[in-house]
Amino acid sequence: MKSPLRSRRDFFSGGFQSLLKSVADAADLKEPLAFLGLDRTYVRMKRQAMATDFEVLYGSYENAKARETGMKVLDEIDRIESMMSIWKETSELSQVNRRAAQEPVRVSGEIFALARLGKQIYEETGGAFDLTSTPLSRCWGFFSRHGRIPEPEKINEALACVGMQHVTLDEEEQTIFFEQEGIELTPASIGKGIALDCAIAIAKEHGLNNVLINGGCSSVISAGAPAWKDAWQFHVRNPFDENHPLGMVNLKNRGFSSSGSKEQHFIHEGKMYGHILDPRTGWPADEAVSVNVIAPTAARAEALSTAFYVMGVEKTMKYCENYKDIGVLILCKPDENGKSEIVTTNLTQENLEVLTASC
Repeated sequence: MKSPLRSRRDFFSGGFQSLLKSVADAADLKEPLAFLGLDRTYVRMKRQAMATDFEVLYGSYENAKARETGMKVLDEIDRIESMMSIWKETSELSQVNRRAAQEPVRVSGEIFALARLGKQIYEETGGAFDLTSTPLSRCWGFFSRHGRIPEPEKINEALACVGMQHVTLDEEEQTIFFEQEGIELTPASIGKGIALDCAIAIAKEHGLNNVLINGGCSSVISAGAPAWKDAWQFHVRNPFDENHPLGMVNLKNRGFSSSGSKEQHFIHEGKMYGHILDPRTGWPADEAVSVNVIAPTAARAEALSTAFYVMGVEKTMKYCENYKDIGVLILCKPDENGKSEIVTTNLTQENLEVLTASC
């Protein structure tokens, strides 16, 4: 098959860019074409971890060392997964879950940070976010991706083993202790964020200061911005219509997370039951369609997007009155006419542009 004919404009345009790239390379410029606004392409590096795809994204103008750094970033995500996976018996978190009800367990800085942040957000949100909710997920079948409605007594049994108030943290000794049997910590709804925060630190440490890293697109962390933009840009997904996003995020040195139950749920007698459970009642949360959060870190964004999904609009707005660095976009439950309102707080056009008023 013959190559398509190129116009004279295409030829000179391509030749001009090639010439500039050669000149820039010869001068050892860090940003060969971006310094003139010409090279606006990205390099993407992917790897699967935590049951999703993690992606490192940076401008193709970065020097050759960037690819090596990208591999180190993905290696860091693998390292965090190996520590926090509750699916691996040898992981540090699995060992904590086996031993912490018998004695205080000294843990690594990463595991202690997980527990400390989890407990902090548990207290801030009145228990709407809880790292000990695994018994409930198991009870409802979401742990094995086979959702079902459990008997009331099974829910009560699970609730008896849920509650961060049963977890004691010793800052000085860096230990974790469970005050009763049956308690276990899970990295769900925070683990990807912690991995991303650790990964962005590795990127900066090795000189990759303009980079976007995401885990399954629902959790994102950014540093700097592409040379031709003021921030990293991506759409906020509309669960009702993929072709009409809810908004455009402009992310710079911040974390982002989106939570919802459209992808993980089951239908029983015409009603949808989602995988995000209210750890206080033991039942699936039903206060919103999706919650999107911008926060200083990816871990905080991920934990809060889950908590806000459980809390609902009114309590989320109240929380954000005290935390002005937390921006939120909520797609509310449909009203009696089938319309879903969009509610935002602590957001400006500079960090998120709303593209749809309602759905």
